[in-house]
Amino acid sequence: MLNRLTGFLNRFSEWCHDLGTIVFLPLMTLLITLNVIMRYAFNAPLLWGDEMDGLLLFLVLFLSLTYTWDQKRHIRMEIVYVHLKGWMRSLADLASGITGIIFFGLLGIQCIRDVSYMIRTHETGEELAIPLWPFRIIMALISFVFVFKLIIYTLHGRKEMEKGKVEIEREGIIIHKEEN
Repeated sequence: MLNRLTGFLNRFSEWCHDLGTIVFLPLMTLLITLNVIMRYAFNAPLLWGDEMDGLLLFLVLFLSLTYTWDQKRHIRMEIVYVHLKGWMRSLADLASGITGIIFFGLLGIQCIRDVSYMIRTHETGEELAIPLWPFRIIMALISFVFVFKLIIYTLHGRKEMEKGKVEIEREGIIIHKEEN
């Protein structure tokens, strides 16, 4: 059951990433180009252009968040992390998992708490008159998916640490090896 749920969430993460990078990123690029042309060629910038670019950037970044984690392309202190071996690397993974769970869990909870207020007050952007609460729901959804993935990752990493196993990465292949 857990494997099926994890598989579904992995496919969901990939779908979100594809949506962000195949749809919203080119749309953002097109909008920036149009805004530059309007500003410098016709001295008539799109008043809502910067705000829309910000929302599109938010979508690109948040929709790719869990997929980036799955692909191990997330940001970390690589200069320190690559020198960690054995239980120290497992401890660093555990610490990053726990802090991520706390941060994204609280972020998701706060997003859910904000939605009803945003709907009641008809909160929109300054120049762009579209409601902002759907973006908050997307943020909450992705945060909760990420928390679930981090819980699985952290529990898996904890099991590896207790078994005394080390992860060795070579050319994208992960090899588990017993520590002596």
